[in-house]
Amino acid sequence: MSYSLQDAVYVAIGRIAQSELRKVVSPVVVEDDCLLLGPSSADPKRHRVMRTRYWGVQPSAKLNKSIARDDGKPICIALPSTIDGLLSFSRICASGAARRRQVYTVALEPDAVGAMPQGPDPSPKVYVDVADALRRTPPMARCSELEIALSATLWKLWCRRSPVAMSRFCATGGALHPLLANLGRYHAGFFPRRTERGLLMSRFDELLLRQLSSDWIKPVKVFSGGMRARSGLHAWLSHVGDLYVPERLLSWSRHTHGRIIECEEHPGKSSELSRWSFRWRAGGEAILDALPSLQVAPPVSIGGAVAYDPEHAWICRFDVRGTPYVTRLAAADGSTGRASTG
Repeated sequence: MSYSLQDAVYVAIGRIAQSELRKVVSPVVVEDDCLLLGPSSADPKRHRVMRTRYWGVQPSAKLNKSIARDDGKPICIALPSTIDGLLSFSRICASGAARRRQVYTVALEPDAVGAMPQGPDPSPKVYVDVADALRRTPPMARCSELEIALSATLWKLWCRRSPVAMSRFCATGGALHPLLANLGRYHAGFFPRRTERGLLMSRFDELLLRQLSSDWIKPVKVFSGGMRARSGLHAWLSHVGDLYVPERLLSWSRHTHGRIIECEEHPGKSSELSRWSFRWRAGGEAILDALPSLQVAPPVSIGGAVAYDPEHAWICRFDVRGTPYVTRLAAADGSTGRASTG
């Protein structure tokens, strides 16, 4: 396979894709940052600072330098059909649009087509065999100015402090494209829910904490059990990965306002998946039935927004089809973060 786009910078999504793409083109830079997790900013410099603070090191450093240049070189992205790939593509398009650079894609199609999600959960991540996909010689396609502009808009919406417009964008486009429908469900699933039962934890947190009991359990077992159970959690874990399990459980155990779960450390274990054990505190399970206030849950950054923030009380609701979307908690509730009884 040969691509002859002169002076192009080729982008791989993930390090495995980078090693395979380097066999056929050069130069290749890698997006090794999962933008689905943690804070993001539409301002490139601020974004780099936020991502470095989140991970402890700066991810995608060479990619960031490449897309920030004003040299006019085209960018070609080997693009998988995943929601993290969609966000990375949108970020690159935002930079390309600002510098009037041409953007091309090589679509890495999986063996199985991802299904349109139904209900509150995203569909599981569809994994792509990059080597096999490249052997099929997928064509290179130039993105239109409209496609670049729409993708850049998605990135800017993802980075907004208010998640409402992002949620509406995905709901509108999700009827036509399964990736947008998937991204919309993923996004909404990190915000606390308001239902006829009152205020509840986010969909992701509920599924995760339901894996706990009065007995100690390590994140490795939470992850493996969640992947096997097919309760809905397996779909979320396919997108966030295994290391997010101890990260979120630690946030819950260290949150001073809630004291819902407790943890113990095993210092001899090098892996984060085995270094900690978690269990419910006495009476902590009651949070599965009702969220007393937004302050009880540890906040979580997603894009430019923060879930469980009493000062900016965003919640997840469901439309008549059962599709989740994000909106603002009513002023009477948002002033205190308490669930109303009406």
